Amino acid sequence: MLRAVMKSLALVAGLIWAGSALAITGETAQFVKLADDVYAYVGKRNDANAMVIVTNQGVVLVDTGNSQPDTRDIAEKIKSVTNQPVRYVVISQYHGDHFGGSPFFMPAANVIVHDKVAKEIAAMKPYQIKSWRKRFPERTAALEGLAPIDMVISFSDRMTLNLGGKRIELIYVEDTYNTGDVAVWLPDVGVMHGSFAAYRDRHPDIRPDYSHGTTITMLKQLEALLALKPRVVVPSHGPLGTVTDLQVMVDYILLARQKVRVMMSEGQTLPQIIKNFHMNEFKDWDRATHFDWMAETIHRELSGQGPIIVTVKELSATGEFTRVVEAGRNLTLKTAKGEEIRLRVTSDTNIEGASDRTRLALGMKARVLYKEPEDFNPALGYDVIELEVAPK
Repeated sequence: MLRAVMKSLALVAGLIWAGSALAITGETAQFVKLADDVYAYVGKRNDANAMVIVTNQGVVLVDTGNSQPDTRDIAEKIKSVTNQPVRYVVISQYHGDHFGGSPFFMPAANVIVHDKVAKEIAAMKPYQIKSWRKRFPERTAALEGLAPIDMVISFSDRMTLNLGGKRIELIYVEDTYNTGDVAVWLPDVGVMHGSFAAYRDRHPDIRPDYSHGTTITMLKQLEALLALKPRVVVPSHGPLGTVTDLQVMVDYILLARQKVRVMMSEGQTLPQIIKNFHMNEFKDWDRATHFDWMAETIHRELSGQGPIIVTVKELSATGEFTRVVEAGRNLTLKTAKGEEIRLRVTSDTNIEGASDRTRLALGMKARVLYKEPEDFNPALGYDVIELEVAPK
């Protein structure tokens, strides 16, 4: 019976998805009109997307781009369609590739987040605030003496903006492990920014510490979004989609959960499950690197376990960059002893010697302070706290 369900779900997913093979966005970002006064900024190579809503009382921006150059590009694209200022920035999820560009628009714009995210912003550490103020050198003076929380507006369940004749609904779906993801719905034109749950053609980034929610969290969100029957869906990452793509993600999650459930019923250990887990039915999707975390997260969910409690220690290293990919987000530092350390630059990383991570390059000498989690697989690399580089 279990294998029959697996086969059925795989068939459904395959049929729906068959027409969108290799649907990774292009080498340059696109600014696409979705409806009158509504635009999508579709990130390059499945980087984070954003949405722009123009009104005669100001612009509402949903998310802020994957990097500093992307944020500046979004601002230029907005100027190409209106002379109205950005009045509100809605953050769909508290991850650097969505929130990281927010200081570019402050203090003129207010940032709208869920209450859970507001608490995280209010608790920022000094190095994070320092990084936030200097992220855009052209904005540093304007942000002097300010903290990120100073321009934040938050809400607990739903919030509606009525601005310049536009109705903009912000939707939070309650779940213990929903970390503050917010979908944005424009009922008058049927356009939605689907937040974290609305991936398209990209394997979800679900982690065993539940820092990105759980598969149950995603299913609850998708159920709420599907009920609205959007005409156009701006996913968190990937090409623009429709309500059909929300259903594909439901099928994907159900299939992934079923695969882990079957392996558990066969008595496989967690290391075996992680090794054997795959989603080959979606083989052309982006980010297969997420599989290990996804398998472990689902295993924890099905076992009735809570999130892994991760403790970290801070370590330092010096060396030379031998790998720089994804616009400086992912690095490999080779030390004098020949050790190779995989690193991940986040929006919180305080960078000295370069204006931003997109300026990092092969061969640069660097000193880093990074976090090493205990008993946790840092699949994407160790998060960097501070990074100081010397030009080549």
